[in-house]
Amino acid sequence: MPERVESASAEPSLPLEPGARVSLEFPEAGTCVALVYARQPSRIAVDLLDPLPERGAEAGSSLELFMPREEGIYYWPSTLAALTGPTRAEVELLGAPVFVQRRTSHRLSAALEAQVRRVHATRRGPRHQARVLDLSRGGMKVEGPFQLSTGDTVEVEVHLDRLVQIACRAVMTYPTGDGRWAAHLSFLEGQKGLAGTVQAYINRRSQAPEGARSL
Repeated sequence: MPERVESASAEPSLPLEPGARVSLEFPEAGTCVALVYARQPSRIAVDLLDPLPERGAEAGSSLELFMPREEGIYYWPSTLAALTGPTRAEVELLGAPVFVQRRTSHRLSAALEAQVRRVHATRRGPRHQARVLDLSRGGMKVEGPFQLSTGDTVEVEVHLDRLVQIACRAVMTYPTGDGRWAAHLSFLEGQKGLAGTVQAYINRRSQAPEGARSL
């Protein structure tokens, strides 16, 4: 799962070319998914695949733009430069991207029942049954009979010795066969006490007898 590192250049390994799928996250307002259809050095034009949040997504609003890649996920601090049509917008990029790479910290194998749902703007979708297959300080891998998309914001409800709700971003998703999908999720920042709760659970389970680790 991902761990944050600063990008050394103003461009990721692959630029934001037309056709790239991105997520726009507005602080305290929500997220939407978009496709890039035009690019200038510090501005992109996008087709919106989701409605913008009703509040907090006006021209001039601050946002973070996310672009997933196999090696991890890039994001840029940005502003909503203009709304150019009912489903089109322009986004101003405010500097070099931050890169969140796939995690290198210890992963605990698990088999935890969980509920997962997408979060779009201020709306939460229906809950889906899933299973957490591994867990680390920065994220988790889940699998279930429903499809998530890379860049989706999701909420995971799972017992880590107590019931917790964790806000995550899908860094990579893929089908596993038999109508099931796997998703690698990165924990979003700003969740008070989460890192300690997860690390304490990992420490306890790592020291538990082999047969008790997935309970």
